[in-house]
Amino acid sequence: MDASGAIRISNFLGSSSSRPAPFSIATRTHTALTDGRIQSVVAQNAELRVLSNAEIADCLASLAQLLTLEKANPYKVRAYRRAAGLIRGLGESIDDLVRSGAELRGYAGIGEGISAAVREIVETGTLKTLERLRSQVSPELAELSTYPRLDPVRVLRIYKKLGISDVQALRSSLESGEIQQTFGQRMAQHVRFGLVETQSILLYHAHQLRKSIENFLLTRAGVERVEAVGAYRRRVETIESLDFLVQARDFPKVVETVKRYGGRTPLLESSSITARYALASGPFLCLECATKRNWGIALIRTTGSRAHLRKLTRISGSLKGLDAESSFASEEAFYKRFRLQYIPPELREGLDEVSRSRKAAIPELVTQQEVRGDLHAHTTASDGADSLLEMASAAQRLGYEYLAITDHSPSLKIANGQSLEDLRVQLRAIDRLNAELSSFRVLKSAEVDILADGSLDLPDVILRELDMTVCSIHSRFSLSREQQTNRVLRAMDNPYFTILGHATGRLLLKRPGYELDFERVIEHARERGCFFELNSSPDRLDISAEIVRIVREAGIKIAISTDSHSTAEYATIQYGIEQARRASLSKNDVLNCTPLKELLRLLAATR
Repeated sequence: MDASGAIRISNFLGSSSSRPAPFSIATRTHTALTDGRIQSVVAQNAELRVLSNAEIADCLASLAQLLTLEKANPYKVRAYRRAAGLIRGLGESIDDLVRSGAELRGYAGIGEGISAAVREIVETGTLKTLERLRSQVSPELAELSTYPRLDPVRVLRIYKKLGISDVQALRSSLESGEIQQTFGQRMAQHVRFGLVETQSILLYHAHQLRKSIENFLLTRAGVERVEAVGAYRRRVETIESLDFLVQARDFPKVVETVKRYGGRTPLLESSSITARYALASGPFLCLECATKRNWGIALIRTTGSRAHLRKLTRISGSLKGLDAESSFASEEAFYKRFRLQYIPPELREGLDEVSRSRKAAIPELVTQQEVRGDLHAHTTASDGADSLLEMASAAQRLGYEYLAITDHSPSLKIANGQSLEDLRVQLRAIDRLNAELSSFRVLKSAEVDILADGSLDLPDVILRELDMTVCSIHSRFSLSREQQTNRVLRAMDNPYFTILGHATGRLLLKRPGYELDFERVIEHARERGCFFELNSSPDRLDISAEIVRIVREAGIKIAISTDSHSTAEYATIQYGIEQARRASLSKNDVLNCTPLKELLRLLAATR
């Protein structure tokens, strides 16, 4: 447990003997009723510790990291990471579930293989596959491996080249310029980013965790009413604290009960109406108790942001004073009292939302139901998990009118980029599929790499056969701001450039984006008549709400796309929609909220 009280993934490259024991050790026993007598059956390895969900998740996350080094199937690696995240966020104790014989495969993301691995961890205290992989890696890397945002492959490269095996040496090498001189600017940037200690989690993970905590509060802790507030309710990209407003008759009892969430959740501080805990998954868990009478005002106050509340209180006066003096059972009652238009939580960041509210100038924000199609999706033709037919059929079942198939272009070999001949084969397959489908259109497209010199990775002779393109950068992230900007501007000059995909290349909490002069890029896109993508992938959410807002103000439509690599990932459109709402987008600002006929007209107009 670090100084903030958060449990960190530990020693996924080190030997098992070096792993810390963050919780007190207890004898694990199994009990059985035989001939009327209770028999205590001690587990095979005598005094095994009762494992918390966090420790089980750590094992799975460690396995995923080591499988990455072994260049295992990326879908297998992803499955272990997803399962680790799921288990870390569960309210029930996995140790108890396994010992009671419960079926783990009922949980989304836990299949037969992962279920067996979890049982092995609980029943033996270890995982043979994990121990085998650990034995193949130098234990000297254990300290560096406690930083989960450091890519294990890069850590290994640094160790082999420079012999660096501890954090202090890594920091010194970074500050002296040795890492940049040896490996380049991008490696130095990654190391600097990876060494920043954080307790934040992605909004996507917070969403899963929120559901688990709400269920625990309502079914186990005696809470009568609960709502997630704070940064989560405002749909901020990364979450440092999961905050909940609750209504309960016995709040002290709630505080005690929550200590048992996920097996163990340490209480850091509490008062008569608040409590703060350290969640094993990283962020803090904060509770505040409110009454039915003051629920609305408490909801506004706990949702924030502070900047928003400062502007709001210039009109209303102190919210705490109102809390004591007035009755606001709902947020709507508060806004009505002060003659303000309701401000959606996603907009409450202290920008111009309060002044717009006074003028009733807040637009009707875009909703998921208004999306008519997805303009970025991959199939098994490149690095997707599902076929063309499966991706199209799933999109049609969602009620979509269209889907753009955007498999990778040839230069992106790591993602199995298609050759020109393979792309032509796919285009013919799309023609055949469209002939069979009714009220649905598969758009011919590709995710075309923007090469280092700004040229596109497909020749014009084949680009002209496509309905549209998503043009993205997947290499040479370390170019200077000027070079990267000129690269994008030159790409936009190609008449077949349609949409700029994930424009900064960032991976939230893992990799910072490359630098662009967005003022120049946005102006050039406006002149050219092309579009920007808001990539809904939970670890990207690229571009940020701030940039989306500027793009909207320039009059450029934005495609909210999922970058799906499987049919299951279509659901991530939710996160793109939430990001768009934070930027005050309405359906009229969103390219894929337009009907098919209008979309085809807009796409054709870019050429």
